[in-house]
Amino acid sequence: MPPPLIREFRSGIPGELVALIRRELGRRTPDQLLDRVERRWNARWSHTLQEKDEEGRRRQPWDLAEQLLRPGLCAEPRCEDGRLITTDSPCALCVNPLHRFVPAQADRRAASDRARSTAAVIRREMLDRRTGGRR
Repeated sequence: MPPPLIREFRSGIPGELVALIRRELGRRTPDQLLDRVERRWNARWSHTLQEKDEEGRRRQPWDLAEQLLRPGLCAEPRCEDGRLITTDSPCALCVNPLHRFVPAQADRRAASDRARSTAAVIRREMLDRRTGGRR
């Protein structure tokens, strides 16, 4: 999980989150699940920690973690946010695939200096936490 989100769980990681991770690890490899979390965090959720939701309530860490971890809505089991994990080609069943986030380009693609530096810090933290030296 992204370090800024982990810090929001002040009283510890809830058991429901651990159960969700275990359930998803039954469907995806650890690297595939990590790629899903990174892609969704950087494409949609990284800026929402302090934002309010559509009903005016502050977003809860559990809600964000669930958005990062849950399987997609596509009926194709190999689909990950609009792309097939086996071929990295677009999924024929998805109408609106998400933007493809490439971690190595995070520093260059952000719009402002502040966003660029924040993306770089988060990316470094996430890469440093990976096991097995995969970058």
